[in-house]
Order: sequence, then C-alpha cells, then structure tokens
Amino acid sequence: METKSIEQLEKDVWKKPSEFPTDLVEKCHRYRKISIAKLTNEQIRLLISQQIGTEYLIGIALKKLERNILTECDFYEGDLLFAVSGLPTEFWNKNKTEFLNFKSIVELNSELIKSELGEKKFDKINEKIKASCQQRI
Repeated sequence: METKSIEQLEKDVWKKPSEFPTDLVEKCHRYRKISIAKLTNEQIRLLISQQIGTEYLIGIALKKLERNILTECDFYEGDLLFAVSGLPTEFWNKNKTEFLNFKSIVELNSELIKSELGEKKFDKINEKIKASCQQRI
C-alpha cells in the first residue's frame, strides 16, 4: 500500500487545472501523486489537515507520533500532533482502532506535551479527544 499514491489508492485522478487558485491547492494536487512511503512529515501533516487521504495516512502519522509525540513539520514542534487532533469526530467514528491508539499515545505522553507545549495546548488536544469520545457513545 505504501508504494502507491493517494491518487492510486483512491482511484481518483484530479485533473490538473490550467491555473491553481492557491499554493495550497497546488500542493495538495501534487502530494496526492507521491507514493505514501515517500511523503515527508510536512506533506503528511498538510494532507491530514486538509482531510485528503487521511484513511491511508493515519497509520503512518500515528507511528510517527508514537516515536515522537512532538514531531515537527514545517511550522512548529507538535504540528503533526495538532493536525491529527484536528480530525473530525466523523473520521474517528469510522476508525475506532486508530482513535483509541491516538488517545493512548496522547495519554502516555501527556506530561511531555504539557511541559513542552504548555497546559493550554494540551487542554485543546484533550478537549478534541473528549468531544470525539462523547459523540461516539
């Protein structure tokens, strides 16, 4: 699976417009064509934050967070964590195993998150997890 691109896995080829409306759209269009194994942390973060190919990328993102909860992409320490925590409840409802894994990773690293990113950022992440838990009942 990781040798294929999101475009191949989804069997959905986006037609290249004559001009891209924004840099973000151009990047998403380009990143969908890269094999998943070759995507950088930043490319994974961006695609997840745009909810593109998330079902194929979540496992990789969780492995990266397991190794380093504060995985830094292009912006700041922990930006992959924030991208994953920003996934909607609907996604987590369809991916319960991944949700429980993510919740566990955050719980195991709670002290590190608090000390490195601060209580407020940890609380934001935790609130998103709690909201997803409550809507799953």
